[in-house]
Order: sequence, then C-alpha cells, then structure tokens
Amino acid sequence: MQKASSIVYTFLAGFLLFFAWSGYIREEFKINEYRGKIVKKERIEKVISIGDSFVTEPHYIVFFEKGEKLRVPNTIYMKIKKGSHTVLMKQNENITLMK
Repeated sequence: MQKASSIVYTFLAGFLLFFAWSGYIREEFKINEYRGKIVKKERIEKVISIGDSFVTEPHYIVFFEKGEKLRVPNTIYMKIKKGSHTVLMKQNENITLMK
C-alpha cells in the first residue's frame, strides 16, 4: 500500500510541476505587437520622492491611431516619427522597434 501511494504522489507532483512550468514558459515567451500609425508623441516629467529629495524622471509615451498608448524608452522614442507607420514588439518589459 505504501509503495502504491508513493508512486501516485510522485506522478501527481510531476503532473502539477509540468502544468506550473508550462504556464511560466508560456508567459515568458508571450509577445505583444503594437502596429499602426503614430498620431502623437508625448514626453512627461514625473516627480519621484526619494526621502527628503525629489528627482524628475522622463516618461516617453507614443499614441497609436487605434487609441493604444505605450510607454517606450528614449532610444525608440527618438527613432519614431509622428505620422509614420510603426511596429513595436513588447516581450515582458523589453520593447523592440521593427523596421
């Protein structure tokens, strides 16, 4: 009886581990695509409080014709032109500009 229950528990643990790992892998490789014409570019200064001092941090946002908006890094913000058709790929927190 003890041998049968240990085999069942081992397979059950492997089964649960497999589904947990497959969900993690699916989320790691999920890529969101933002495609369309850029209608507006915006640079916003955010004020961040660090203890007694305040620091400003720039945020760069692009707006697509479909109403989507996306925060992008400075390098991509400078390469994108208003009115141009753009394809951006986002994976986790990394954004890539496709030509």
